[in-house]
Amino acid sequence: MRISKKIQKVWREYARDYAKIPAPFVPSKEHIKIYQKIINRFAPQALHGLILGCTPRIRDLMAGLKIRTTILDFNNDMIQGMTQLCKYPEREKIKIGLWTEADKYFYSKHFDVIIGHAVTNNLQNRQQYQRFFRAMKKILSPNGILILTTVNAGEAPYLIEQAIKKVNQNPKYFLNLYNKIYLWEKCAYSDPRFYNRRTSSAPLNAQTNYLLDKLSQGEITRKQFDLLTFPFYNKSHRATFLFPKEFDKIVNKYFKIIKITREYQHPAFHKFYAVYVLGHEYLK
Repeated sequence: MRISKKIQKVWREYARDYAKIPAPFVPSKEHIKIYQKIINRFAPQALHGLILGCTPRIRDLMAGLKIRTTILDFNNDMIQGMTQLCKYPEREKIKIGLWTEADKYFYSKHFDVIIGHAVTNNLQNRQQYQRFFRAMKKILSPNGILILTTVNAGEAPYLIEQAIKKVNQNPKYFLNLYNKIYLWEKCAYSDPRFYNRRTSSAPLNAQTNYLLDKLSQGEITRKQFDLLTFPFYNKSHRATFLFPKEFDKIVNKYFKIIKITREYQHPAFHKFYAVYVLGHEYLK
């Protein structure tokens, strides 16, 4: 599948601005500690690792664990931009390609750990979800684990008017970045004006543009607009969000979902990105 120049440009700009992006859009230090606990618990003898994307903190984690790591991403500019934020880039191999085609690039049953942050939300449709998990199953070793975080769609719609009402009633709530992101995402992944249930997708700048219209019409103030938004989603990028039951149904065709105990969890996983630990069989 060819990647358009427009999409490549979006991701080059993303790499340039990455250092300014807050958690949970990028893994926090707390997230990385959880990933390390999971790897130490379920794949302590891991030799070969694959990172889906080129997230700097995940790359440094794998290097610190002395796992021979390969980076798989479709955009070389993105990789080079992110590499500048890594501590140990010289220890990696780089492969330019698509996650859905991973089984064409690597030997079967090769990787002991595959890890990626919010990678499935970049898949464009349900067919790509199927292709992605089928490819991961082929290249994951029999005792290996696949660690993914994902954002799932909300069953009950949360309308932008509810967020506007809340900003009127309690503006201090939005001074907390996590609160702001949480309500923004609830709208983006459930409000029918932004989230398309048929395609399970949303353009991530649609909500900002909607609020810009309200600002220009005088329906909200500049202060309210600033409280409700943040620069990260000003640019166009479409993401796919399945409902949890649908996501689990697809996953279960290819992997067993390994239940992780509370010590391997973090509040951000429940509020924003659910963590999935997957394997060919349940690990004890």
